[in-house]
Amino acid sequence: MFENEIHQEFMEFKEANDGDVSWWSYVNMKADLNTALGFAKFFYPDIVEVEGYFLLKDKFSARNLSLWKTDCQHQKAEVEKMMNLYQVRDFFHLNAEDENVEDQIAALGKVLQTFWTLSFASRFPDRAISVPLWEESDGELFITVLEQE
Repeated sequence: MFENEIHQEFMEFKEANDGDVSWWSYVNMKADLNTALGFAKFFYPDIVEVEGYFLLKDKFSARNLSLWKTDCQHQKAEVEKMMNLYQVRDFFHLNAEDENVEDQIAALGKVLQTFWTLSFASRFPDRAISVPLWEESDGELFITVLEQE
């Protein structure tokens, strides 16, 4: 999914331990069960279906749905795109300190796209759920979820 080298701290742990550090041992040292469970929801997000719209539960707002339905003229895919839209950088902007943060953001975007796609295909096999990931002209990376009709 990504090269180990973009994760500076992991590489430092590995070097300090003569190469005897795996991703599992790194996570064991850095995280706890509650964090792991939080990431399970992050990589396998809950969905709510409201008025026929396929929406990420953690992003849902009835007020925003009403606004986007009007702005997007009730076009289902456009409403879902905007309701589920997230700038990848914003997921962890409070704790982004590495010098190669742009590479890490790109890797996270690809990882999210992969896991969300697998998650939705598993749970909704008869539906065409799309997880587009794209970079805007200013270099910012975005991800969203929408159902193709």
